[in-house]
Amino acid sequence: MFTAIFQQHHGYLAGCALVALALAAVAWWAAHRLGDPHGRWWAGLAATLAAMIGVTFMGSGDAAGECVVNHDLVEPFHTTQGLWNLAMTVPLGFFAVLASRRPLPALVGVVSVPLAVEFVQGTVDGLGRLCDSADAEMNVLGGLMGAALALSALAALKRVDWLAGAKAALWASVALLVIGVGAARTAVAFTHVDGTGLSAAATGQRETVEKALREAFGDRYVLGKTYHQPCLDLPCANIVFNLFRRGAARQEGYGNGTLSWPDGERLDITFEDGDRPTAMGFPVPGAGAPATAKEAYEAARAYMRAHHPWAEEADAHETHPMGKEAEFGWATRWTWKQDGVLMPRSLDVRIDRQGRVSRLDVNRGPVRLELEKAKLSAEQAERAVREHFTARSGDRGVPDGVRFEALALEAVERGGAWRPEWLVNVRVGAVEQPTSPPTPETADVQWVDALSGDVHGSAFGTGR
Repeated sequence: MFTAIFQQHHGYLAGCALVALALAAVAWWAAHRLGDPHGRWWAGLAATLAAMIGVTFMGSGDAAGECVVNHDLVEPFHTTQGLWNLAMTVPLGFFAVLASRRPLPALVGVVSVPLAVEFVQGTVDGLGRLCDSADAEMNVLGGLMGAALALSALAALKRVDWLAGAKAALWASVALLVIGVGAARTAVAFTHVDGTGLSAAATGQRETVEKALREAFGDRYVLGKTYHQPCLDLPCANIVFNLFRRGAARQEGYGNGTLSWPDGERLDITFEDGDRPTAMGFPVPGAGAPATAKEAYEAARAYMRAHHPWAEEADAHETHPMGKEAEFGWATRWTWKQDGVLMPRSLDVRIDRQGRVSRLDVNRGPVRLELEKAKLSAEQAERAVREHFTARSGDRGVPDGVRFEALALEAVERGGAWRPEWLVNVRVGAVEQPTSPPTPETADVQWVDALSGDVHGSAFGTGR
């Protein structure tokens, strides 16, 4: 579990540990200078708070301006992430009470800190992650549990002044409530759902994943953990899983994948995240280490014919280097088009520098659809995204360096209906000749309904 969570973040975690220790030393020193006899508890509180914040914001990115409100209050207790969030804040509440010896101010802190963290994740670029009420719920409960443990110990020793700091705690609660509600209503859009987290996959779901893996790779891999993950505010789900090379030590690495549920049409598997090939990649029989795009295409085509021969009927295929010097290998994509609109069905095969399949993206969607003719041109779609960003930024407008480029027109299903939509790439800086075409996985892409002009932040959902 922890290997999967903290993989490739060891340096960051080491830095967090050093900062936590430094803050603990400062807190102890400050308490000592002020004559506070509880310096060790203040040191523990400072270290715990620093560690919690550091781990919480690990891997942050752009903020979505949205928060998920999960109505299923029991669900987090059945997920690994939920239990981890609970355990992470128990020391916070414990040290807060022992350091301050003021129960009510400590309780205000253990409640307000998780709420503030979720707000920052939903609104501040650079610190953005998924803002989820389930995370705040478990963080708050963990803090309250820690506070209860400390209060029980102090009460047994008759060292608790229950009303100490009560007036300050009351005023702080009112101020935080007013400020928090006002800020949240203006800065965050709330999405209400009934369940968001991972839960153990059912037997039938696991069997479906195993069947998809056999089709894609034969018996080379062993399926590891599988989880059911519902989509946000949509009647769909994904099966999230990892896999290991059969007969190999698990320390050598693993692959990650998702399979759409219940249709099973979309399979996405990644074996390598960097430019260093690993033993996890799927070897293509007869393929050597490619030195050119043509050789990489030959390897990808050989894999396609052996495992996904239906892609032979594609209308077109393209091969592009991944990275400026193809340090990540080459990606070949087979696609279908109808009246200039990309259809959902596609096959993407990435071949690394050793001639192995390092990533696979399979979409078994339809190849023909009844679509209305697009009403917006590429230029109008770019203008719609610019206006959308201008409206979101208020009076600040869009910076001069931000550019909008319509990439392609593709069919997207929203609300049970298929519609033509423009994919518009948003980038900062001068226009350069890309080594490979931008994709939703490698660029900031917005979707523009070619009929209504509505702008969407993803290929799912129905809201603007």
